[in-house]
Amino acid sequence: MAEPKQKQSMTWMIAEDDIAIREVIEMMCELWGFTTISFKDGFQAMEYLSSNHLPTPLPDIALLDIRMPGPWGHEISAKIRQHPEISDIGIVLMTAYELPGADEDRYLHSSGADQLLFKPLPPMEELLGFVKKVLERRKSQG
Repeated sequence: MAEPKQKQSMTWMIAEDDIAIREVIEMMCELWGFTTISFKDGFQAMEYLSSNHLPTPLPDIALLDIRMPGPWGHEISAKIRQHPEISDIGIVLMTAYELPGADEDRYLHSSGADQLLFKPLPPMEELLGFVKKVLERRKSQG
C-alpha cells in the first residue's frame, strides 16, 4: 500500500492593505493548514523585518502588495533579500495596476522578487500551484 502523501507545512508572509484580499489569502492558508504572518501596510512589514532575529515560524514565501501605505512591496522585498534569516525565501509582488513591461522588469530586478502576480487573485488551487512553482524555482537555483 502506498504511503499517504504528507502535506507540506508553509508559512506565508502577507503584506496587503486591502483587508478583503488579505483575509481571503489568510483563509486559504488556514484551509491548507498553513501559518500566516500578516501586515496591513508597509510600515508594519518593515517593523517586523527590522530585527535580525525574527520570531518563528519564519516565512517560506512573501506575498507583497506593490502599492500600499508606507514602504511599497518592492521596497519590502529588497529588505527581505538583505535579511540574514530569510534572504532566500520566495517573494511574489502583487498589483491590481497594469504595469508597462519596463516597469515590471524594474520592480522585479530592483526588489529581488521572484514573480509578479496581477489581481484579482487566481482561484485557490491555482494560487497554491503558482506559489509552489516560485518555491521550486528558487530551490533549484539555490
